Amino acid sequence: MKKTALAILIALAGLSPLAAQEPVSESPIFDSGLRLSGPWSLGPRLDQARAGLSATVLDGRVYAAGGAGLANPRDALEVYDPEVGVWRVLKPLPVGLERFGMAVLEDRIWVAGGYSSDGGAEPIDSVWSYDPLTDAWSGETALPGPKASLSLVALNDQLYALGGEDGAPGLFVYAPDTQSWSALEAPVEINRRGAAAVAVGEELWLIGGAQNGQATPRVDVYHTVSQSWRRAPDLPEPRAGHAAAVLDGHIHVFGGRSADMRRTLASHVVLDADAEVWRSLPDMPAPRTESGVVTLDDGIWLIGGGSGAGFFAPFTALDAVDIFSPS
Repeated sequence: MKKTALAILIALAGLSPLAAQEPVSESPIFDSGLRLSGPWSLGPRLDQARAGLSATVLDGRVYAAGGAGLANPRDALEVYDPEVGVWRVLKPLPVGLERFGMAVLEDRIWVAGGYSSDGGAEPIDSVWSYDPLTDAWSGETALPGPKASLSLVALNDQLYALGGEDGAPGLFVYAPDTQSWSALEAPVEINRRGAAAVAVGEELWLIGGAQNGQATPRVDVYHTVSQSWRRAPDLPEPRAGHAAAVLDGHIHVFGGRSADMRRTLASHVVLDADAEVWRSLPDMPAPRTESGVVTLDDGIWLIGGGSGAGFFAPFTALDAVDIFSPS
């Protein structure tokens, strides 16, 4: 991002970078239950709107971290405990981050890569882990190379970093027993920014994403035991910057950007991993891209995000949390 352009937009919006980076306060008790449309309901709003954040679940609590700020990526880490009903502020990330990977391994939260408040427009290779018992971050072994707009997935006691057009290509695997990363061979086509990755059984599904400014419907599947790649049915339409989550054995894909990356989507498609056939479901309540996503109990939570992407993400960011519950 160019500082001059940012300064102009901030001035026009009447906002200051310092105000945008103030610590998050606790939300009021969440007791909404308000239905939006069909299977959608309102969740507990974030206190600060942000896109390009990441989210995960540990011990039944939802953690949301980072995201685009008006001048620099944010370092905020928040947790939502459904039994308490509030978002609480935790120890901030070591640096502000956006479009990074986030996953749970060995009862710790891991974050990797992305764009940082220190690195500017260059992707980073840094990795940290967070211990919720001590509310403390620790530095971990760096990725084999920098990656941004990537996915981080935990499966079978290992971490997998994949996707991302910016930075080092390929698939990276972390083994906690040796505290080391390995770079594995992978098709060059998996180097897509804004793809979404989920784990189903022994496989990692890398869905959509963009290369050279053009989104694709391509879906690649990596079998972690045989260490082999295969193609799965393409998405019904190209998209990047979307959210994906698994619920009851079905892969759900929400929103994102259109083929030319100019339009934000509200569409929602689902795939039965056994039948491998995509079908459309009713649209989301509103278009959304670059949101956090988690599966919690019998629902999928879409957290934050925005109606715009890239440079405009901080200015179109959302504080909304929408919950999809098919029942």
